[in-house]
Amino acid sequence: MRKLLSLFVVCLVSALAVAQEARPFDVEIKNDEHKIYIKMNLYDKDVTVAGQDVLGQMDGYIGSTQSTGKWFIVASRVVKEDEAEVEVVNDYGSEEFTATIKANADGTYTYNKKGGSTLKFAVKGKWQKIPGKVEMVKKK
Repeated sequence: MRKLLSLFVVCLVSALAVAQEARPFDVEIKNDEHKIYIKMNLYDKDVTVAGQDVLGQMDGYIGSTQSTGKWFIVASRVVKEDEAEVEVVNDYGSEEFTATIKANADGTYTYNKKGGSTLKFAVKGKWQKIPGKVEMVKKK
């Protein structure tokens, strides 16, 4: 009986560990070509932006390694296990857009802007516009 109970506990712990792994939108992803990244937790919505803690916890944000500007994920919805919709606003509150983020089977992510303003960052006095579709990988 003890062996059976021990086996049950081990199986339960293993199942819980696998269930926690299935959170593709609790991650930080990046694109080296455009030097951008997305930090998000669309489940617990508990991401804070360093230096901008006054905004509190949110779904996530988009940043650039070349700029201090941020775009905030102010609302999100996990549509399918591997796809989410996000609403994003810039740090001035003057521009916004909607996009989807898809977790691909190969471990990459696809960001696809749907409508609204262009995602852009001020880099060396000029606007760096980010394409509407960008492939991303997990940040290490």
